[in-house]
Amino acid sequence: MEILRRLAQAAVVGGVLAMLVACGSDAGSGSSTPGEAPGAAESVDGAAPDDAAGSLTEPKGEECERLTTDEVADAIGAHDGGQHDYQLGGCVWTATSGGEAIHASVLSKDEYEAVAEIGEPVSGSADGAVYDEIHGELWFPCGSGEFCGIKANIGDSDRRKDVALRMGTVLQGRV
Repeated sequence: MEILRRLAQAAVVGGVLAMLVACGSDAGSGSSTPGEAPGAAESVDGAAPDDAAGSLTEPKGEECERLTTDEVADAIGAHDGGQHDYQLGGCVWTATSGGEAIHASVLSKDEYEAVAEIGEPVSGSADGAVYDEIHGELWFPCGSGEFCGIKANIGDSDRRKDVALRMGTVLQGRV
């Protein structure tokens, strides 16, 4: 009987935890609006979060002008025109069909270390570039202690790498 009671308690606790995770909780962290990225809410004193991951939620000006509409369309076809990228900072362009996307970021060293998937050295793109085949991420130093990144969310691995290398070259020429 004791075993059944403990199993029932564990099931109740597990159910409550699952419900909290599924519903989310913003108690004590300020309000969050629908569509706002996690961590984007203001702190209790009204200031934005100050850590590297928190700073990725802050738009940094003309981030979606780093690649042209035509350059992105050549890579993934018709797309949404670009939106602030809450995953990697910078901008993400999402194809209107097919689920493909291109991310372009310029990050400080701290931000880069917090989010980048570090790959292997690669040639055919920016100087000092590394490419991670699993995630389709190309990263390279781009001046003033910053790091530039391209992430190609494309199903075909050969095309994904080609697009990342090509877009990395374009991004390097503009930063």
